[in-house]
Amino acid sequence: MDISENEFRDFLFKNHNENFPSIIIGRREPVSWHGDSFPPIHILLQQRAEKKINETLDNLEDLTLTAKELRLTREADSTTRADLVGNSESAGLTIVELKKSKQTERQAFSELLAYSNHFCTVFPGLKESSLTSILVAPMETRTIRDAYAQELVSNNKCIISLIPKYENETAQLSVYYPDPSYYKWFENNLLDDRSIITVALAFQEIEGWIDLETGQEGMPKHSAKALNTLTSAISNMLEACGYHSMCYSTQPWGEIAAGLNQPFPNVIYVAAINPFSSFRTEISENGISGNSLEGRLAEIQAIHDQLSESEREFWIETMEGNFHNRLIRLVRNEFKKLLKNKEQEEIKFEISLPDWYGIKTSVIESVTVNHGDLYLTGLLREIHSEYMEYVYRPDVDYAIYYSDDIPKYLYRSLRKFLPIWEILSGLGVGDSDSENQDE
Repeated sequence: MDISENEFRDFLFKNHNENFPSIIIGRREPVSWHGDSFPPIHILLQQRAEKKINETLDNLEDLTLTAKELRLTREADSTTRADLVGNSESAGLTIVELKKSKQTERQAFSELLAYSNHFCTVFPGLKESSLTSILVAPMETRTIRDAYAQELVSNNKCIISLIPKYENETAQLSVYYPDPSYYKWFENNLLDDRSIITVALAFQEIEGWIDLETGQEGMPKHSAKALNTLTSAISNMLEACGYHSMCYSTQPWGEIAAGLNQPFPNVIYVAAINPFSSFRTEISENGISGNSLEGRLAEIQAIHDQLSESEREFWIETMEGNFHNRLIRLVRNEFKKLLKNKEQEEIKFEISLPDWYGIKTSVIESVTVNHGDLYLTGLLREIHSEYMEYVYRPDVDYAIYYSDDIPKYLYRSLRKFLPIWEILSGLGVGDSDSENQDE
């Protein structure tokens, strides 16, 4: 651009403070899928992200820019200023940060995220997902492209990126859509069985509150209600802590329970994505390797090489273990809190760390037990939601393949174990075919 950043900011505020969307170009329809089977996960993720970008663009239609160079801290601190701030009924509070060069766009992205956080501090109760963040930058730096995709897909931020152009006193802002390879990376790495860690918390029967099946009627209604309340509360805690997870409970069938005489027949399973999985990242002789993109491994290698020598060898292994241990503590502490009682009775339990693939494929774990409802958080919840959209589409009868397990109404698929399990049990197996992708 033959104009400085400050001049471009002033131009936008003067000429487009009430018609900002009029200079946005390059919008396109989200990727679609025309196969006869469920779409691969990376298509669902891409479709979800692109829908969100377009919804954000739609919400900008009534945007009014209300301030430029807005100071967000003490008056003496002249460096902390948001380039443009606006508001609208649809988009809510909107922050625009712009940089015209490759060298400064990384700074702009960091500042944009910091400004969103600052507003959440100024207005307690406001969440970053309730704000709209707009990055105006060339998007030429890989680090920025990666970070943007992460915020959009994994962190569920309401954020869009626009590439600026200024010629002959006319401005254009082109919509940036992440490359499809980003979504394939999420599918091939994050959702692989070897990236999933599991915590199983087994506890005693609580007479009158959480009882076992005594006949062939399935889990007693009061027991199911109690177990679902426990798993729902644990799931809400995991969502608040940023985990991509699934949580459900089981009890053995009546006949099996009587024969086994188990001291801890009730089991709450929590399976979560571990971002530090050694399957994707491991250290051998000071070299970073793993089942991941070479660019990502190179960036981790650069971080590794700057660590103190004594910490390098077990760096990834330590972070992987710490992540798992934190999950164990969170589940254990939430469980103990939920089962506090007036009589101060101690509820006995034990924790194990089963293999996720083993649980998925075990007949004992998946067939000979009664299941409570299944609760999802983060990306796993979003993936399941997108799959359900396809199951209930009027033009393709996907439900015919799962007619015994798919309920008549979609709302019945949100928590029931079998319809969710039909989707989740297939994750992490093999690569997806994208021949039917229509961009």
